[in-house]
Amino acid sequence: MYRNLSTVGLPLSGRPSELIELALSFGFDGMDIDILDFCQQAEIYGVNHARRLMVSARLKASAMHLPVALHADEATFAAQVEGLPKLFEMAEATECTRAITSVAPGSDEHAFKDFFELHRTRLDTIGGMAAKHGVQIGLALIPEAEHRAGLAHQFIHTYEGLIGLIATAHEAVGGVVDSWALHLSGESPSVISQLPAGRLVEVRLSDAPADVAAGELIANQRMMPGETGTIDNVAVLQATNSVGFEGPVTPWAARATLKGTGRERIVRRAGERLETLWKDAGLPIVPRWFAPAIEEAEADAADADSAAEGSSPSSEAPAKAEPAAAS
Repeated sequence: MYRNLSTVGLPLSGRPSELIELALSFGFDGMDIDILDFCQQAEIYGVNHARRLMVSARLKASAMHLPVALHADEATFAAQVEGLPKLFEMAEATECTRAITSVAPGSDEHAFKDFFELHRTRLDTIGGMAAKHGVQIGLALIPEAEHRAGLAHQFIHTYEGLIGLIATAHEAVGGVVDSWALHLSGESPSVISQLPAGRLVEVRLSDAPADVAAGELIANQRMMPGETGTIDNVAVLQATNSVGFEGPVTPWAARATLKGTGRERIVRRAGERLETLWKDAGLPIVPRWFAPAIEEAEADAADADSAAEGSSPSSEAPAKAEPAAAS
């Protein structure tokens, strides 16, 4: 496993060079990529130019967020799928082997059985495209009750249900294990071992307020890992390590819980929290080849500017009717 930075997961804004420097300075070995931006850069300047910063920094291109809504109507889904071959081709060019999307937690139009079959057939289509370029599709849950409220039919919002879908889906389709989702669903990290072999795509770590019941949590209360210790992220790391996972582990927090904190301090804190969790889980810390360029005083000074600018809104916060597009 390795520590990964996502500008959706925390969320952050800034020039790629700035974000890469932050990732390197605070212990991250990989970053998610903005595949649409990468495609634009590649079309203008060529693939080698588009990926030069990540290559020179020796950062892994961990995952891209797939611009596809599995729950969408037929016309919308068909239009989204039409652009996927190009995206998967570009993902292969940048050595990104993971593409993440979410499973809608409910529907007004489809009962569970029909919705399940719709997802299975669509994942078969997408999985076939992805497999040609060595890309895995990772399915993430949207576990908060607020996103199911008012919908006529509930769908998959626990790992028991997600594992059932993955087991019937294309072999290129796997799951995203999220400590926040495990906490809300009341499931044990032991469910990780129930995923089909090789189908764990990403691990996300978060924390939660100590004074709010798991079933009452809302998305905006999602905190950075290690904030309160309410969620046992060490147990999640140990469970994922036990199944031989070698992919990205990504800190995840709602923008509302990071308000007023500059991006340098956010990334530094996330890096420190992951390092502590790594050590507590008994995982080895690989020595850094890169000497940190940002010192504490410099980061504190930069925080004021960054906090004034504010963080970019997270595309991961879904509207009730459109959750899948957010992942």
